[in-house]
Amino acid sequence: MNQHTIQLSPDLYDAVRRRAAAQQKSPDSLVSEWVTEQLDSTEADEAKIAFEQEIAAFEQMKPALLEQYAGQFVAIYQGQVVAVGDNRLALVKEVYNQFGEVPCYVEQVTAEPPRRVRITSVWKAR
Repeated sequence: MNQHTIQLSPDLYDAVRRRAAAQQKSPDSLVSEWVTEQLDSTEADEAKIAFEQEIAAFEQMKPALLEQYAGQFVAIYQGQVVAVGDNRLALVKEVYNQFGEVPCYVEQVTAEPPRRVRITSVWKAR
């Protein structure tokens, strides 16, 4: 592991040191944990924004999608249709195989709006 030094003001370092002592941790481990949590949170926020952009792209393209893909499922990634088929899970696997585990939106193309349920989850590699 590479180690680098980050300079903190004396007041901030004292606050970190006190908090670390209260949690029976070293200041280094406390700061490392906090930075990791913040980066994970930022990545989750970015994924949520990307997912919402894919939904917006689907809605914007819906009239054309109805003409071309009515009744089928489409996978939207980076604002484009990247896969079409009859099985939602197969499309997700196809997108992941082609692009990696990226935020994409897979929906059946129908005139009526889809029933939306948002279930959030976070996958952490350890």
